[in-house]
Amino acid sequence: MVWSFSDARLFRKCQRQWYYKNYVANARAKDPIRREAYYLSKLQSIFAWRGSIVDDVISFDIIPDLNQRKPLRRQLIVQQARQLFLDQLEFAKYKRIREPGMTQKAAGRAFAALYPFDYGEEITEENLSQAWADIESALSNFLDMEDIIVPLREANYLVAQRSLMFSFDSQSIRAVPDLICFFPNKPPLIVDWKVHSYAMQNYRLQLACYATALIHCEPHRDFPASLSRWKPTDIRLLEAQLLTGVPRYYTLTDGDIEGVLSYITRTAREMDLAVDADPSEALSFGDFSVALDSDECQRCSFRSLCWETK
Repeated sequence: MVWSFSDARLFRKCQRQWYYKNYVANARAKDPIRREAYYLSKLQSIFAWRGSIVDDVISFDIIPDLNQRKPLRRQLIVQQARQLFLDQLEFAKYKRIREPGMTQKAAGRAFAALYPFDYGEEITEENLSQAWADIESALSNFLDMEDIIVPLREANYLVAQRSLMFSFDSQSIRAVPDLICFFPNKPPLIVDWKVHSYAMQNYRLQLACYATALIHCEPHRDFPASLSRWKPTDIRLLEAQLLTGVPRYYTLTDGDIEGVLSYITRTAREMDLAVDADPSEALSFGDFSVALDSDECQRCSFRSLCWETK
């Protein structure tokens, strides 16, 4: 098992969702239930989808231009986002994920699967207009946030959506920060994008996990050798609330690092115990508890599979 912050959070929200996502879903499986679990694992709400488009445009359109010292052209960025929005909407509307032979690689950036389409729920023009308005607003705010743009231009290298792997307490850990900024003579900066209208949650634990992963991971070839000079507490952390235009900086203490390592140990043990069944007996959905919040069930991508097998 590979531990990640998102999986630990999912496990605590609903063990059965975690089980379907990590132990049942398989795109290449011949078993129809495992293939269906894969399809369902890719479903997103409209709310989550708009955030993923913002992430995609920043990671694959904006960051490469910044690395090449190109100017950021607002109109072009909005046009790229709009085209991606329309391409993904069409892909999701016609459920192209279910086409024979379709893969995420083959679909490229057009790949998308939306919960309402798969479950036969209505998506109104108002829903789509609001989603697009939020995407446009988030990208516009990003371009206007000097707290973000200035350090990104000062960095000598930017790395978006890179998987960081390290081992701790005999456990494999994976973290994927939205953006890592490397500087010649300053510690790295990790930036995490958020697309929320109401930024009520504190993301210190998640960002502490990213800082720990960056320092302890097996460095990628393009990471600077100077990375070894820093400690997790040296890493600068920025949570960028793109819908509100508000930046939040975090400074870590040794206690924060101890806290995230303790959290990893505790949650990894819980997940290990959940699958540490008798080797002669296969795991079953019935071995895992469901969410206590019934509203969570209504929003769950695996709802049809879970309810069908009760």
